[in-house]
Amino acid sequence: MIIALTPEETIHAEKAVIHTLLEKGLDILHLRKYHFTDLQMARYVESIDPAYLEKLVLHSHPHLSTELGISRIHRNEWSRQHSPSNQVNTTIICSTSVHDIAAFNKLDKCWTYAFLSPIFPSISKKEYGRYNAQLNQLPNRVNFTVRLIALGGINQANCLLPLQEGAEGIALYGALWQHPDPIQNFIACQQKLWKNFNTYHKDKH
Repeated sequence: MIIALTPEETIHAEKAVIHTLLEKGLDILHLRKYHFTDLQMARYVESIDPAYLEKLVLHSHPHLSTELGISRIHRNEWSRQHSPSNQVNTTIICSTSVHDIAAFNKLDKCWTYAFLSPIFPSISKKEYGRYNAQLNQLPNRVNFTVRLIALGGINQANCLLPLQEGAEGIALYGALWQHPDPIQNFIACQQKLWKNFNTYHKDKH
């Protein structure tokens, strides 16, 4: 599974890149537009081909999910810890974020998958992950109810390592939005996963 996260601020050719990624087989797209008004978020979602609605995840504006036809919501660590009553919703596919394997191991089954970051030193945040990269912590995983998605510093050179250590997927951010050719970078990662992991297409949740 390959997941992409959008930039928070709108960047040049963002929509064109998103549509091409989806056309090329991107599994899931996380929409990180925290500063959007409800109207801006609605217009952003409506600008994406409705054929891909099932692949979209809201990082904010969860109250718009029904109206926009989106069945996936992501809660960051703060939201998960401070809104426990809102975690369980049987009609919504929920994901979250953690920053160490101990926190991942404690996640309840209401979370379909969780980002564990930083797996490698970050591409987009200087110095982030330099001393606390989580790749070597993956063998300490004991929670296999929640799917583990590796995030942080992943590119075409290292994208196989998290899966070889037990992750079920990777998430791309800096490798897309800080790369001069995000599409080719995505395709390179995708082809490596297809070639090396027979289970790649089995489950996209």
